[in-house]
Amino acid sequence: MEMSTEAQIKANQENAKKSTGPATSEGKQRSSMNAMIHGIFSKIPLLRGENQEQFKLLEDEIIKAYQPTDAMEYHLVQRIYLTCIRQIRLREAEAEKLEISMMPEVMCKSVTQLFEHNSDKKFTAEDISELTEAHYMFAQTLEKEIKESGYASLALTIEMIKEKMPLTSRHMKDINEEEYKLSWEEFIQKPGMLRAAISMLAKRVKIQLASTKNNHIAYTLKHKLKIVHRIPQGDDMALFTKYQVQLDTDLYRAMKALQEYRNNKSKLIEGEVIGEMIA
Repeated sequence: MEMSTEAQIKANQENAKKSTGPATSEGKQRSSMNAMIHGIFSKIPLLRGENQEQFKLLEDEIIKAYQPTDAMEYHLVQRIYLTCIRQIRLREAEAEKLEISMMPEVMCKSVTQLFEHNSDKKFTAEDISELTEAHYMFAQTLEKEIKESGYASLALTIEMIKEKMPLTSRHMKDINEEEYKLSWEEFIQKPGMLRAAISMLAKRVKIQLASTKNNHIAYTLKHKLKIVHRIPQGDDMALFTKYQVQLDTDLYRAMKALQEYRNNKSKLIEGEVIGEMIA
């Protein structure tokens, strides 16, 4: 097996020495064009973080589509390729800009601007966070539970509160420790204390809802603004639109120039251009 491998290697080397490259004129032209392609397109710089494989695939597909045959055609195809790269960069830049506009810190600024005529409050990321909104919604549910319980006219027991007012019952120990400072056993034996504790809790919830109402409104606005921010705003819109129009124009011009060059070259080969000049 080893001898056969060495023999094969020597045979390949001999064949390589005998090879003179492409034999036909078409083959030689393709070979020289391959060198030109490598030289032209290898000089196009990619930016840090860009997908080299994506751009190489794009390059291959564009060359395959236009099949340039001389230096001028390759330069025009290169213009088409460069414009396509810039189109990709524009789309990526627009996407990143939109992502930035939806960051909590940026959304706070947008929400604050909407409130500037009605409030001096400057919203923070915490003000419009999911956690803050969850606390507000819990407070709303707790307030509703207390109002609908009719606790003021009930003969309250801690068991009844746990059964009919489960959210309220979670706060009874805290109210006792902060306001009445009785032992738990003593506290739950006094219906009047239980009623007073619920009343105290209702007042606290009302104050909390009033003080955080704007946060709740701002949270709702934040999600609506995220939809609005799916398209560029203000100067960004003007910049992206201008750049897109310019890229579309560049692409159209490069494609048109390539087509016209090929048409004129074809006429020259057929002798039509010379005939028109003589006439």
